[in-house]
Amino acid sequence: MNDKIVHIALDNLKKGTGIKGIWTERQDIDGEIKLTINSENLHYFVEVKREVRPYQIAQLLKYQKQFTNVLLIAERIFPKVKEELRDLNFPYLETNGNIFIKKDSLWLWIDNNRIIDTKKKTGNRAFTKTGLKVLFHLLLHKDNINLPQRIIAKETGVALGNIPLVINGLKETGYLLQKDRKTYSWKQKEELIDRWITEYETTLKPHLLMGRFHLPTHWQQLELNEFEEVWGGEPAGDILTNYLRPEEYTLFTKKNRTDFIKMYKLRPDQKGELEVYEMFWRMNQEKQHLTAPPLLVYADLKLKNNKRCRETAELIWNEHIQPNI
Repeated sequence: MNDKIVHIALDNLKKGTGIKGIWTERQDIDGEIKLTINSENLHYFVEVKREVRPYQIAQLLKYQKQFTNVLLIAERIFPKVKEELRDLNFPYLETNGNIFIKKDSLWLWIDNNRIIDTKKKTGNRAFTKTGLKVLFHLLLHKDNINLPQRIIAKETGVALGNIPLVINGLKETGYLLQKDRKTYSWKQKEELIDRWITEYETTLKPHLLMGRFHLPTHWQQLELNEFEEVWGGEPAGDILTNYLRPEEYTLFTKKNRTDFIKMYKLRPDQKGELEVYEMFWRMNQEKQHLTAPPLLVYADLKLKNNKRCRETAELIWNEHIQPNI
C-alpha cells in the first residue's frame, strides 16, 4: 500500500509540475526520497500514511526530531491538518499532487487538485463496522488470532462467516503474516493500531452513539453497574493516569437506550456534557471494570483536539499499551 501511495503521488507531482522523485524503502522509517526541482536535489526521509488526522501530528513531529528532514506522503490530508503542518513548516505531498515545501529560498505550495482514492472499490472487510469490532478484540488479545475461527466468532459476538473475511483483509494489508496453515504472526502492530483508530472514528463510533445527556451530579457520584457500564474518554483517562480533569464525559453501556435512561434517570440533552455509547466489546464478567479497555480510552483521547487529552493518551500508551504490543 505504501509503494502504491508514493508512486501515484510522484506520478501526479511530475505531471503537474515536472518535478521528479526517486523513492527508496527503509526499515527504520517508510523510506527516503530525492526530489529534483529546477536542477536542485532535495533529500527527505518519508513517512507514508493513507489519511492524516490531527492526532497523528505528534507522531510526525517525533519522526522529525529523529530524522531532522521528514516529508509526509499521504493519500489524503485533512484541511485543518494541512494548515497545522504548514504552520509547523512540515513538508507534505498528497497522491493528487498537492504539495507544500518551504526550504531556504524555495517555497512550493499547490492545493487545488482533487482527492484521489487508492483503495480498492471492494473495500477491506477488516475495516468495516463488524471488522473493526473483531479487530479490536484481536488487538486486545493478540494471541487469539491463532484460535479456531468459531471461538473468535463466539468471543466477539459476530457471525462466523465474518472471521475469515477479516483475517484475509489483514493479510492483504500486510498486518498479518501466515506462517503455516493455522498460524499467523502480527506485523506493523503500531501502524495497525493507528489505522484502527482512524477507521473507528469515521466508520464505527458514530453508529455507537446512543445520545447526549445532562449530568446532574459529579461524574464520580454516578453509581454505575460496573458489569454493564464503564467510563471512557476523559473520565477513564483520569482514572488510569490521575493526570486529566474531565470536562466532557463518555460512558459505554450494555443497556439499550430506554433501559439506560430508566436506570440512571438522566435527561436527554443535545448539548449535554455526557455522551453515551453502545458497548461493542465483551467484558470479562469475572471482575468489575471502571473503564473501557485502555486501547479504547487511548483512541478517544487521541481523537480530541485538546493538548491535555493527547498528553494523557501518551501516558496510557506508554504504561498500558506499548508494553503489550
